[in-house]
Amino acid sequence: MKRSWKKMTGLFMAAALGVSLMGFTSEAKSTEGAADAAESLNETKEMVLGSVRDMIPGEGDAFYVNLSAQVWEPLVINNNHKLEPGLAESWETNDDCTEWTFHLVENASFTDGVKFDADACMKNIERYKAGPLTSTYTSLSIDKSFPNLKEMVKIDDYTVKFVFSEPITTLDALLGDYGSPMISPNCFDASTGEITSQVVGTGRYIIDEHVQDQYATFVRNEDYWGENPGKLKSYRVNCIPDSETRYSALVSGEIMGLMDNGAIMVDAADKLVKSDDRFVIEPTKSHMTHYLYVNGSKEYLGDVRLRQAISYAIDREQLNETLYAGLCYPAYGALSNQTPLYKDIQGEYNLEKAKELADEVLGGQRLQTTMILGQRVVDGYPVKAMAEYMQAALSEIGIDMTIEVLDNAVTTDRLKAGDYDFNITVTGLNSADPYATLFGWMGTEGGSNVSYHWNYSNPEVDELLSTVLNEKDEQKRAEIYGRLQEISAEELPVISILYYVNVNIHNKEVTGYVSDLFDGVSIPTLEWADESK
Repeated sequence: MKRSWKKMTGLFMAAALGVSLMGFTSEAKSTEGAADAAESLNETKEMVLGSVRDMIPGEGDAFYVNLSAQVWEPLVINNNHKLEPGLAESWETNDDCTEWTFHLVENASFTDGVKFDADACMKNIERYKAGPLTSTYTSLSIDKSFPNLKEMVKIDDYTVKFVFSEPITTLDALLGDYGSPMISPNCFDASTGEITSQVVGTGRYIIDEHVQDQYATFVRNEDYWGENPGKLKSYRVNCIPDSETRYSALVSGEIMGLMDNGAIMVDAADKLVKSDDRFVIEPTKSHMTHYLYVNGSKEYLGDVRLRQAISYAIDREQLNETLYAGLCYPAYGALSNQTPLYKDIQGEYNLEKAKELADEVLGGQRLQTTMILGQRVVDGYPVKAMAEYMQAALSEIGIDMTIEVLDNAVTTDRLKAGDYDFNITVTGLNSADPYATLFGWMGTEGGSNVSYHWNYSNPEVDELLSTVLNEKDEQKRAEIYGRLQEISAEELPVISILYYVNVNIHNKEVTGYVSDLFDGVSIPTLEWADESK
């Protein structure tokens, strides 16, 4: 009845306004024709996007290709911190959370013809045991994705049970996105976990062509098992590390938009949309955060008072206004303000307090330090300007700083060797649960803490991390994570600087340009707009 009433009302209004039915028919046909034209473009015209980095790091990378390319898929999808079924259609746990049973989709295959089933799933998870496997995105290991895993049991062809030696209450969150990549077993060495050939997944797209550090092309998987296959028949991502070259590529029409979060400076994006009506900015939330890494193994930097002095000496409000036109937010806690268990912790800029604390540690001496910056981060964010600001600010409290911009591989080597004092990075929480991040940063044996020589250890933190992993009560978990964030803000194993906001810019010839909190632009929603508009 409701649908019929709308139809009658529409006809009555048309008559009252003197609009002929022929006019309605003409308009409907016009709209339908526009949709057909856009669909035709999706099938025939390759869309070209730009990226700061190569979308396909390759065989030395744990994931081979960025998740946003839609080549491989995880068991669980982390849709902006909402957990959704991926290659696992459902899951359940026993009462004490020591057993988790995952039911896999039954109609998915890798694009090399291998069926995705319990055997393929278990082979992938065996691969994690060879880790930690490194990546430009995040690390992959059994301890990170399946902590305290005791055994895997194949129940049937599409059901796998995971048994743990200790209760784990948030396994599904840990498996979100980069926590559970599934690729064809033909692509990796089972003993080392290393990828040995071009990755084949179950996703919406297939890698078509790749020239390292130049471009990658992807074509739609016409046999995709799930709903909503990609709208574009094909797309290409050009690797353009230099920010000025990316800007020029947008202006010239070489690329229609940018894939990465942080791929264009705010001032450059603002300038472009004001001077050229072909472009539009769509700011979106992000859980990317600017952090200052401090080498705590160094004599003075290992003193919490000096780290506190450094934090007090940084005027985050000024950095935000100067570098991001006020779009970002000052950060003081370990977790992004977009994470579900974020606790709002406020700090302050207090130069006098900073000088007082620094003098307690340095005793009037001047400390000579080095800030290293990775070229990839410099290309994507205004971190060099941020480092130069810190250079001036810290000189006020007795810390002299030399800034070095290095190749990404060299930067990583220097971090792991402990051959640095400071490093600015931009990273985010890619899980709905912050355990892995907080353990990595604050746990005595945490991966980043150990690898990057932060040298942080607190028995209370280790106890809280052990407790929260087994705690089933959500309120108690929130309280524990809140306390961990308080300790992080007090003792500063890592110093948070700014909470980032995505500045997405694209040509108006493109529609469906949506960015998520972590990975950048969503490929499945992208399509060509109607050119007649």
